[in-house]
Amino acid sequence: MRIIIIGCGEVGFHLARIFSRENHNVVVIDNSREKISRVEEALDVMVIEGSGSSVDVLARAGIREADLMIAVSAIDEVNIVACMLADKLGVKKKIARVRNQDFSSDKPIITPGDLGIDLIINPELETAHEIVWLIRRAAATDIFEFADGAIQMLGLRIESNSPVLHKQLLEIGATQPDLIFRTVAIFRKGRTIIPTGKDIYCDGDQVFIIAKTDAVPAVLELFCKAFERIDKLMILGGGKVGRIVASQLENDKNLQITLIESSQTKSQFVAEQLRRTLVIQGDGTDIDLLASEGLSEMDAFVALTDDEELNIISSLLAKHLGVKRTITMVAQASYIPLISSIGLDAAVDKRLITANAIARFIHRGDVVSVVSLPGIDAEAIELIPREGSKITKNKLNNISFPKDAIIGAITRDGEVFVPVGGHQVKAGDKVVVFTLPKFVAKVEKLFE
Repeated sequence: MRIIIIGCGEVGFHLARIFSRENHNVVVIDNSREKISRVEEALDVMVIEGSGSSVDVLARAGIREADLMIAVSAIDEVNIVACMLADKLGVKKKIARVRNQDFSSDKPIITPGDLGIDLIINPELETAHEIVWLIRRAAATDIFEFADGAIQMLGLRIESNSPVLHKQLLEIGATQPDLIFRTVAIFRKGRTIIPTGKDIYCDGDQVFIIAKTDAVPAVLELFCKAFERIDKLMILGGGKVGRIVASQLENDKNLQITLIESSQTKSQFVAEQLRRTLVIQGDGTDIDLLASEGLSEMDAFVALTDDEELNIISSLLAKHLGVKRTITMVAQASYIPLISSIGLDAAVDKRLITANAIARFIHRGDVVSVVSLPGIDAEAIELIPREGSKITKNKLNNISFPKDAIIGAITRDGEVFVPVGGHQVKAGDKVVVFTLPKFVAKVEKLFE
């Protein structure tokens, strides 16, 4: 498949890396020489320096032969025009990153279809949804959905008081025969482990667990995470993400929300937009202000300013004052692995969330979705095996499956189960596989 990506910032770079690994014909367009050079050095893709809204540049990229256009430059208008041109030139699928919320409202005056766009992604809206998910699942550091929501993958941190500490995965499973879940990855001291049943949980591990959605509460209880309820929340930052998060959470009448914003103009605007949120103008690094506004009494602190250093510092301050739960927005994916090592809970990266949302939308043959996990050198892939593919020809314990890959769950005829060696995958199943990036191609070959 020929894929044209407009913009090679973090989102475009991440998507180009995903598709190039799958051996697609990828062309990346950007008017920044520096960004183009980065892509040239790191990825095996074609690069063109120029504007994605230029017909001549698109022609050089082979727009008439393209199957997919993804426009994720920093400028909404460029992304929209690029997709409109792609639509006129016969490209089948067009995706645009657009920050203007007018296009993301329930009843937009101009719909994506009017512009010839199949999907409009709003980074702030996607990020806010992720944060709201994390707040409502207070125990999780990450949450991902598969099989149309029937399966969830949770990121959890193992702490010193956890009942599973120093126990083998097999041992935990044997004590809970009716609870369907699987640990598909362990992140320990900067290393990603695809575990076997003989691996153990260690203090400080970040583990990724796949389970049926309706079994998630029981899984959280098993890991001593079920009783973490958030009744009082403080948000730092009244930008788009902060406003959307507060607005969505206001529907929970049992939740008290305080929002801190340093700008007087912005704080007044936010106060007019929100109904049940207490909006305070002030400096998020002022410990006296935060203390006087009851930070030490909060159940959670969410730092969502455009300054990631401020977000990290204020989150550390919240932890110092005894706040149990922090969610910190960062702008560099390289910061995410550091979050847990400095004692913070969850981190969100707007650009990585946007890239994952786009990857989930794109159905590339039998690969339903690909999710790259923040801070973890691994990917979760949802695949559908074809009739006669290698994975369907024998039981799993007789399949030569890559060492650093594991099947987390299978959905068949609406039922979800965690497979063991005696199971056999069937054509048409939805199979969630967790793997290190270098084994993605090998895994996909088994499903072809």
